[in-house]
Amino acid sequence: MLYQDCIEKLLQLKEVIVTNIECRGCEMHIWLRMEQRMHFCPCCGTITSKIHDYRTQLVKDVSISGYNTILHLRKRRHVCPECGKRFDEHIDFLPRYRHFTNRVSMQIFEQLKECRSTKSIAKQSNISPPTAAKIINDISFKTVKLPHVLAIDEFRGNAEGEKFQCILADPKNHRIIDILPDRKHETIRHHLLRFGNRKDVKLIVMDMTGGYRRLMHELFPHAKIIVDKYHYVRQITYAIERIRVEEQKRLSVTWRRYFKRSKYLLLKDTDRLTVTDRVQLDNLLRVSEPLRKAYELKQQFEYVKASTERSEAAKRLSEWIMDAQSSGLMEFMKVSLTYQNWSREILNSFEYPYTNGYIEGCNNRIKVLKRVSFGMPRFSRFRRRIMHIMLN
Repeated sequence: MLYQDCIEKLLQLKEVIVTNIECRGCEMHIWLRMEQRMHFCPCCGTITSKIHDYRTQLVKDVSISGYNTILHLRKRRHVCPECGKRFDEHIDFLPRYRHFTNRVSMQIFEQLKECRSTKSIAKQSNISPPTAAKIINDISFKTVKLPHVLAIDEFRGNAEGEKFQCILADPKNHRIIDILPDRKHETIRHHLLRFGNRKDVKLIVMDMTGGYRRLMHELFPHAKIIVDKYHYVRQITYAIERIRVEEQKRLSVTWRRYFKRSKYLLLKDTDRLTVTDRVQLDNLLRVSEPLRKAYELKQQFEYVKASTERSEAAKRLSEWIMDAQSSGLMEFMKVSLTYQNWSREILNSFEYPYTNGYIEGCNNRIKVLKRVSFGMPRFSRFRRRIMHIMLN
């Protein structure tokens, strides 16, 4: 009796009788059967314990002491004395039509929360990758309401022929709302129209995509749009980099190499520059007048970013736009026009503290998932993995 109790505690399986245990290489084989009990006939409801025959099923279980565990389960098949219906005995730890225990399913369910490939998870649990993929298909999520602050962005997913997918999130509470199969306006419109609480959305955080802005104004006419800080600052980064490349082309080979090696200095924060960095930066700006002007505009925009109030930011941004337009630098003149077009949305970022930082963090984890999985072409499975990882 003590032996049986120890075995039951070790296996964590109730009402089982273990008849034999063998270790074969890296596998532990356990022969067992269930304690006999009464069962209801699924056809007529008659209570019976009459046995028709026995069948042995190989069942995979979670590993024990590093051994892959194989259960040799001797299952009874009962027969109803009233209607003659034959049926298998009910086993709590083994779902119908499955060859692995509930514990294996739960173990895989927990491991799927990690940015790991389905193949590696399946290998650890001693099941096939297609079987592990079926567990992904069983994952479901509750439909949530739209939040007070809604963030929208896109990422390169390459799923089912679509290069980009769309992600909706709550940046205030750091929660994913949903993943859409593509970034087409009709797809986004159709999905968001299903929510009955669109009036609850007061703020929308997004990048500087004109089509998205029109769509958001259509769906949320009373909500304010906030341009993510990273995306409007990136406009200046791209502009100064394009000017550096153009200036680099007209210089000698020696200066070209110098420009290329020192390009990070143009983007580095002033307070982080070392003495050597400052000398190299001065050399760059002395050789190229357009690059010097571009760097001054970049530094001037740091003054805009340092604003603590909307009114202060509005004044500084207006001054910066005028300086950029009179600089004679085509790249920065284009940026100034973009800032003029998006000035209201940019200034909203100084009034409200929300950004797409949470979504960008999600996108980084999605990239890791894609890389370790060598791509996930099926969108429904890709979406479930992302939601499962982010919501847990």
